[in-house]
Amino acid sequence: MTVHKKTVILIGIIILLLFGGWFAFQKFTAQNSGPVEEVDLTFDAEGPFAILSPRRDGNALVLNIKRTSSYDSISYDLAYTSTPDEIKVMGSRISDDGEGSSGESIDRGVSGTIDAKDKKGEYQQEILFGTCSKNVCKYDKGVENGTLTLHIKKGKGGSSSKAYRMNTQWHLQKPDVALGILTSGDGHLVYKTSADRQALSNVGFSIVNDLTGIPKLPSGKIVSGKVYSLNVSQTKELPSGDVTLELAENPGAGKIYRYNYNKSEWTELDTKVEGNKFSAKADGAGIFAVLVSK
Repeated sequence: MTVHKKTVILIGIIILLLFGGWFAFQKFTAQNSGPVEEVDLTFDAEGPFAILSPRRDGNALVLNIKRTSSYDSISYDLAYTSTPDEIKVMGSRISDDGEGSSGESIDRGVSGTIDAKDKKGEYQQEILFGTCSKNVCKYDKGVENGTLTLHIKKGKGGSSSKAYRMNTQWHLQKPDVALGILTSGDGHLVYKTSADRQALSNVGFSIVNDLTGIPKLPSGKIVSGKVYSLNVSQTKELPSGDVTLELAENPGAGKIYRYNYNKSEWTELDTKVEGNKFSAKADGAGIFAVLVSK
């Protein structure tokens, strides 16, 4: 075999290897660049979580997502029901006689994304119950119950990417309307205060949502049952009251703990237990959970 023929054969083999490698690479890339399946994140004590706060006028909520530094993208879907809308124009209100004026509830939804490029540990965003354009805001009214779904993702594609879906239920209400009784959406957290009606009216709106994660726990403690965040607007304080947490079952020697947002610390409350109901006196809003020893 001549040197020329050997060279031609060698070049042909190299071309075949390169083409085969390119084809295999393209196939591998196609298999690993598709959508990543989301996994439901029900509860992880050390995982991300969302705390909701009401805006003072009750026409929006403030979303605060914590423990987000390891995630590359965050989006949300807010779903709720409302009664017929109102339009607020430069401080005055006029009724909207459009769809839904019969008084039946209307399904509403808001979707959005949070810019997570700077990889911060927490993000905050206000979400309106309605829309605004220039000087006219059209707010949904009668909003009380809803759900928040967070979509968070690690990685930017490929088999190493992880996607999680976090669902939380929330209940928005005014303490003065409820005569001092605040509840979670599932009714398993009840906060009752005996403050007078004027004090409750000054508080304005409150919101309760269950959590998928929790601030760092006291040493040697773990969570039993659901965890709830009870919040009022940032400029207000909720009067002291009696809090009750109902669990699916009695975990034994458990105590209610309250996490104080202002002090960033957990406090054990003097807890009474009746069956699977835990009750204690609390000094205001915060995160409430039944904690037991490991």
